Amino acid sequence: MATTIQDIAKHAGVSSATVSRVINTSGYVGSETRRKVENAIRELNYAPNKHAQLLRTGETKNFGIVSTQFNETAVPRINSFIAAAHSAGYTTTLFITNGDQRREREAFDLLRAKELDGIFLIYRANDWEVLEKYLEDGPIVTLHNVDTPGIPSVFIDHYEGNQLALSYAWDTGCRRILNVYGTPTGLNTTRRIEAYLDFCASKDVESYPSDPFLRIFSADDVEHVVDWIEGQSPRPDAVIAHSDNIAALLVSRLQKRGFNIPEDLSIIGFDNLFVSEVMDMTTVDYGIEEQGRNACRSLLKQLGKASEGLTPLTFRLIKRGTTKDS
Repeated sequence: MATTIQDIAKHAGVSSATVSRVINTSGYVGSETRRKVENAIRELNYAPNKHAQLLRTGETKNFGIVSTQFNETAVPRINSFIAAAHSAGYTTTLFITNGDQRREREAFDLLRAKELDGIFLIYRANDWEVLEKYLEDGPIVTLHNVDTPGIPSVFIDHYEGNQLALSYAWDTGCRRILNVYGTPTGLNTTRRIEAYLDFCASKDVESYPSDPFLRIFSADDVEHVVDWIEGQSPRPDAVIAHSDNIAALLVSRLQKRGFNIPEDLSIIGFDNLFVSEVMDMTTVDYGIEEQGRNACRSLLKQLGKASEGLTPLTFRLIKRGTTKDS
């Protein structure tokens, strides 16, 4: 016969209501009482009936995380979201779609089927017109900048971040500044290009074209950029990369070609990931982990749950050894 909450209560010497509060992480339970209940759960090998819980509360206590990629910038957002969800008593299910629109819709169908309480959408595959239809099924929060009412975003405008990096490069004496970019259709890329063109216009200097430096994702892509730099006269004296990983590859490949960093060329990354500290690279921080925590807080708020307020996000330049002193 399956173990019940009443069996747990009797074994731990507490009330059934106390056991329910421990299992559902609702209400206050003293640490000693909680320990007794948790020991009883383990000793009796109790597994909660998730279906019964759903029927009783209408909640799965499970959030979905949906992304086209599991890359170096998605990971810190995912980890911080998971930690915040765990603290609030929620589990998480990760869906990596590899850009497959059908697989993404299948994840959202679980929200419609009430098998998820909410979704954090990091990188999407479908058009917004498709995903908006799921709003009536549960809360959605995204990393994207969206105009859709009902879908909160933890987006931060990368125009400001690129302006910060450009200004620092300029203040340290750089006058031929090259930007390399990621996804051409992404809003972050669009805003970084706008920032770059506006900056060059404000300084009355010629800008490098954007098209040859889009879709810079791999070591081979970086090799092509380095080939181009090496063939220029005069050469760029600074490169601002769209991510720390690309910045790290640029530093490595340029040094192998005999460039001195930062004497010959300053390098600035983006994200402030661990690799930037390991390689002592100047980078732009914008609270990438805080975006994950804010996403969880936003879902909890939409569900009417107690949660901390959203943390305002700002850009900070982290000055390290790949740029000249100002």
